[in-house]
Parts: sequence; structure tokens; C-alpha cells
Amino acid sequence: MRWSLNTYQTCQDWELSKILKIAEDTGYHGVELLMDYEQKHGFEWDTPEDQWGRLKDQVDASGVVISSLTSCQNFHSSDAEDRAESMRRIKRVIEMADFMGCDHVRVLGDRFDDSTRDAVVGYVTDGLKEVGEYAQPKGITVSIEMHGSFIDPVPAMEVIEGVNLPNVGFVFNCQFFGCEGGSIEPLFSQVASHITAVHTHAAEAPETFELYRQMFDWLQRIGFDGYISNECAYRGPDPDKVLALYIGLFKAFVEK
Repeated sequence: MRWSLNTYQTCQDWELSKILKIAEDTGYHGVELLMDYEQKHGFEWDTPEDQWGRLKDQVDASGVVISSLTSCQNFHSSDAEDRAESMRRIKRVIEMADFMGCDHVRVLGDRFDDSTRDAVVGYVTDGLKEVGEYAQPKGITVSIEMHGSFIDPVPAMEVIEGVNLPNVGFVFNCQFFGCEGGSIEPLFSQVASHITAVHTHAAEAPETFELYRQMFDWLQRIGFDGYISNECAYRGPDPDKVLALYIGLFKAFVEK
């Protein structure tokens, strides 16, 4: 497993140079750049192409890589034009990932209700299949995050099985849907083989600590070699210390 720092909240006001330096100094292998939130790192779907080289140079000069370009575009809209615009933006993110040497792009599903469920699952399946086919020749994996309505493994698996591409999978978002009994077996028995990356949150919280322990055991058992991304959302005065402590916790989960 490899460790990645997600720029959600903790890093959202940092310039790219600071993100790269602190990630390297605190033991991360990569950084996962959250897009569509106008963060200061400079990676957005509409970042002018003439700026891509300057950004890549900074990453290449650092000791970390871009582990994922984490787009917040989605496919749940009932408006075909909205979905087409999301597709246009995501394809541009894939072009940027290809330029940067990044092999992973995250997208969202994202939400439905009882009256829209089947339609949204269809929209998401069609959209993700098109994105996956576009990314496949470039060697890029596209993953739908288990987020919003897709924390439920049933519709999430309907999408993955409908897409049926080797470069399309899940970002597991550590929501632990259906694990109220204290075991991740009901969830991971369905989705684990399709997980390409993991977003962790407050892994130290007593109410979910045991589920995190089981998750790391399961991932280690199946030989997962992707990124475990820290999305802890810490906003306090000691980010260096806290980010390093999370690496220590992750290592403790897997180094026995």
C-alpha cells in the first residue's frame, strides 16, 4: 500500500509547492488533488493548457507524485446537456492526467432518490463506461467514489458490472455502509475486488477504529497495492504533526 495526501480542507489554502513539501516531509508517497473547489494548487478542469508544464515541473522536482486527479464532476443529472458538459470536463481532466503522468482519475455518481434510482444508475453507468473507454488507451484508471447514494454497494455494483471495464473501479470512501454489526464482511465481500483507492477520514475515532483495522487487514490479504489517501480534514495549528501521525497509524495497521 502507498500513502497519499488528499487536499480536502487541510491543504485547500496551500500553494502547490507547500503541499508537495509537507507531503514529502511527513511521509506520503503522493498527493491527491481535489478539483472543482478552486483550491490554490492550480489543478482544475479548465486550467489553461499553457500552465500545465509549469505545474508538472513542480511535481517532477519534488519527492512525491500525483496519485490522483480527483474530479467532482458527476452524472446524476436528468438533463442530458448537463451530463454532456460533465463528460467534456472529465475528458479534459483525463488529458491533464495523461500529461502529468498520473494514472488515476476520480469521478462521482452521485445522488438519487426512490423515484430516480434506476434512471440515475443508468446515467452513471453510461457516463462511466464512456469515460473508462476514453481513458483506457492512456493507461489511466477511472474510479467512481462510493459517495452520496453510491455508498450503498448494491447500486454501486450495478454500475461497475454494467461498465465492465478493467480500468474502472471504486474509490472506497470509508463510509462502512451496512457494517453496523461491527464487521466489514457484508460490504467488502461485494466491493473489495474492485477497489482502486481508499479515502480515509478520522481513522482514529473509537466508533470506526475497528472497521478501519478490518479494512486494512482485508486489503493486505488481497494484495491491494493502491493508494490509501488521507482525507482527515484537519484544520488545526499543527498540520505537519497530525499528517505524520496519520502515516504512523496507517503503518501500524499493516506492519505487524
